[in-house]
Amino acid sequence: MANASDIAAARALYYSLFSRLFAFSFKEDRFDGVSKMLGLISTASLDEESNAAAMRLSLNFSEPNPQNVVQEYDDIFHSPPRPLRNTFSYYDEGYEVGNACVEIKKLLLKTDIRRDEKKFKENEDSVGFVFTLMSEFIQRVIDGKSEYEEISAELFKDIINPCIDEFCDKLFMHDASEIYKDVAILLRNFIEFERIYYDVPRPINDSELSKKSSGLARSEMIRREKNRVRKLKSQGEI
Repeated sequence: MANASDIAAARALYYSLFSRLFAFSFKEDRFDGVSKMLGLISTASLDEESNAAAMRLSLNFSEPNPQNVVQEYDDIFHSPPRPLRNTFSYYDEGYEVGNACVEIKKLLLKTDIRRDEKKFKENEDSVGFVFTLMSEFIQRVIDGKSEYEEISAELFKDIINPCIDEFCDKLFMHDASEIYKDVAILLRNFIEFERIYYDVPRPINDSELSKKSSGLARSEMIRREKNRVRKLKSQGEI
């Protein structure tokens, strides 16, 4: 059985991988190390689906600067008519540089970490930058700075958890997404592990509440859903 240190190292590895897969960069070596990371992940995957996704992805990252991945990234996140939004503010409020960006900046004030604008072209609430932060926070916990456990928990619970499912779904379903479908699978399954680690439930979105409501007021459905989650927690099922 893996000990706490091994689990933390594996979690930092996953976040570092997703940082490289989502952070925008002009550098030709932007995907350096991805193949090795995928190899490590495939040797101890979270489940069979994740293992299969990691194995397929590793084939696409066998070259140092895989142009097919670079092109697909651009087609998904930059090309009209429907580039995929990649900020937590957008999925939280429907527009860029919103409350999520403000909250992340406040969180950074508790640390000595700041966004390097030469390295990270996007704002603090971009998916790639947030995953970079999580990897760094976890590494600092490994290095004995226990205060970063609380900081990383706050970032996951308040910023990542409420919005990441919609991002994963849109990434998987995007017209240009082929290689990144496996990235979405890997990310979605890892997020479920993180919810167990931080003891937080998957949020229920408005469409799911609507389907379940059968005429009940939305506020009543939210109350019932909270009670359901509380009961599952008390039974140790989540």
